[in-house]
Amino acid sequence: MKKRNVGRPRDGDPAETRRDILRAAEESFAASGFVGATTRQVASRAGVNVATLHYHFGNKERLYRAVLAAAVAGEIPESTGAGSPAERLTGVVEALWNFGWTRPALPRLSLLHRLAGPSFSGGAHEALDDPRAKILARVIAEVASKGTLPPHEAAQFVLVLMDGALVAARSGHGADAPAPEAQRRGVVAAALRVAGL
Repeated sequence: MKKRNVGRPRDGDPAETRRDILRAAEESFAASGFVGATTRQVASRAGVNVATLHYHFGNKERLYRAVLAAAVAGEIPESTGAGSPAERLTGVVEALWNFGWTRPALPRLSLLHRLAGPSFSGGAHEALDDPRAKILARVIAEVASKGTLPPHEAAQFVLVLMDGALVAARSGHGADAPAPEAQRRGVVAAALRVAGL
């Protein structure tokens, strides 16, 4: 067995090591949340030692933030602005559903963060900076009828419902399985109702 060096790896690709750590951390945090996952567990899954993990990310909090940022990174569908208000909101919710379906860890990470996310250095629970919420809030603000929840609250409600439905729908389905239509339709119907459409 080859002895591993402590701290910064002397050979290998540091970018690949970082990606391996992020992938292992995503699995750990999605399975156990921030509190349940440990840096030792993540390092073991990534095939590195804890010192290497700390070299790349500093501490568990920074690693967690990097995992959350990576989970929502990428091209998030935008509203086209065409069609009736109901069609516009339906289009965005369906696109966000598909985005979440292609990222199995995202709904779990989002829900676990809302339920038991850490208190970061400021001491207060910090909301997940989720670009999906911003897009949804903007579209709801554009299309909602009077008398509904404020757009930000409505977007948060729809995302919690969507993430819960995605986690439930993913149970028993492989990574390549098509997204179940009944759950998607239910989330769309709830979003339309919350927006007063």
